[in-house]
Amino acid sequence: MYLHLGGSSIVDLNKIIVVLNLDKIEHPGKYLNMLSEEEKKKGRIVEEIAEGEPKSLIITDNSVILSPISSLTLKKRANRIPIKEE
Repeated sequence: MYLHLGGSSIVDLNKIIVVLNLDKIEHPGKYLNMLSEEEKKKGRIVEEIAEGEPKSLIITDNSVILSPISSLTLKKRANRIPIKEE
């Protein structure tokens, strides 16, 4: 199943590693710059998916996504979707 992250972006729930709440991170700008550089070195795509201030950071198998949707809202959406075991 897929989770809508904002804008026109969706991601397979089984590919999500972690969803972080950017409101709880001290100095998110510095953190995001550092993370962005590290992830680019690893070959992961770093993308901001919609306009607006990012509220959550989603790390998947092959990308890092900044979403304007809060981590709590994403959690609620994910809980409504039955996860398919592979």
